[in-house]
Amino acid sequence: MSGMDRGSLRIIALIAANDFRLTLKARGVIFWIFAMPVVFMLAFGLAFRGESGGVRKARLTIENADTGFVSRALVDELRREPLNVVDSLKAGDKAIRTLVVPPDFTEKVLARSKVALVLRKESDADVQASEAVNAAVFRSLMQVVSRLVEIEAGALEAGWKGFALAGDSVAGSLLAASRARPGILDSIEVEFDSLRAAPPLVTVISSAAGKIRKIPSGFQSSVPGNLVMFVLMTMVFSGAVITVERFTGVLRRYAYTPAGAGSILLGKLFGRMLVALIQIVFLLLVGKFVFRISLGQSPGALIFLMTVFAFSTGAFGVFFGSLFRNPEQVSAVSIVTTLAMAALGGCWWSIELVPRAFKVVSFAFPTGWAMDGIHKLISFGYGMDAIALNAAVLAGFGVAFVLLAAWKLRLAD
Repeated sequence: MSGMDRGSLRIIALIAANDFRLTLKARGVIFWIFAMPVVFMLAFGLAFRGESGGVRKARLTIENADTGFVSRALVDELRREPLNVVDSLKAGDKAIRTLVVPPDFTEKVLARSKVALVLRKESDADVQASEAVNAAVFRSLMQVVSRLVEIEAGALEAGWKGFALAGDSVAGSLLAASRARPGILDSIEVEFDSLRAAPPLVTVISSAAGKIRKIPSGFQSSVPGNLVMFVLMTMVFSGAVITVERFTGVLRRYAYTPAGAGSILLGKLFGRMLVALIQIVFLLLVGKFVFRISLGQSPGALIFLMTVFAFSTGAFGVFFGSLFRNPEQVSAVSIVTTLAMAALGGCWWSIELVPRAFKVVSFAFPTGWAMDGIHKLISFGYGMDAIALNAAVLAGFGVAFVLLAAWKLRLAD
């Protein structure tokens, strides 16, 4: 390595270290870099917490006034469904959905008579959960009825009194047969239980074709979103330092050092990248050990993506600072820029929840590519291959911002 090369690297390192020191010395910067993001993570995580730890079961309270085996079988089938079945409410609990089984349910089902099951729902009951309960009740009824049909078919074949074919239909009922043959009702119940215990003739197995992409919620959503937003905010506000140096003529004096304009620009960039990386590591550790979020199965890919993101936002900070000559202009524009890029990039809400047009818009910003890549890794369990495009685009943003900053600054002027 030549003396000029070693000197250039030394100048780059000195400028980076100086910018790093100045950034951390700024009033309130420690609060905004480390404390405020954690406060926002907590607030957003609690406000928008979902069932990230698993799917919550819809609650169903059952009021069973019937003592027969058919109603007991129906309740048992409902317990096999993914529901939270409650027989009696505790003091202070509210019945969100209640299935009312009438006292003559078993008798009327065995008699093939119409019988009404009432499913009461509170006005504030979740619609999707209520639909899940409707489907579960229907499936459970079909299970019970299908077994009774099997018993009726066997009774018809055995020539039970009271059963006969009437065209394509069966005349008679199990209730009528039980009255004609005392004690047969117990046999019907035993046969019904044996049919329930038998393995199903048909088994349906469903699974996701690939990895399940459950919409991130709670802290799994708030930690990445606020990390991206506050790292961007730190880099944008650090651009004010470049504006001040440009306004006071410090950048012009830098330009006459042996390293040249390119080394100065790289020093500015690396100083910001160092701040961004420290902030990213701190917030990821807080997310992992304080808010207990998953960091995915590919730590190497996450480190790589975050490094590229730090480069992209650091370059944006340098470019942002190059846009202004008056430091008083920076603060107001910084806030608007940061909030707009955060909102449109999906930092405030899961991008899966917005219309397609907004999803497309989100990828016009580095924040959108960063959020998409982070969730691929930590929320959906993908690896390096899945975030290759995200990293490439973020790197492209970074290179573009560096070139634009070099053009705007014209350090030697």
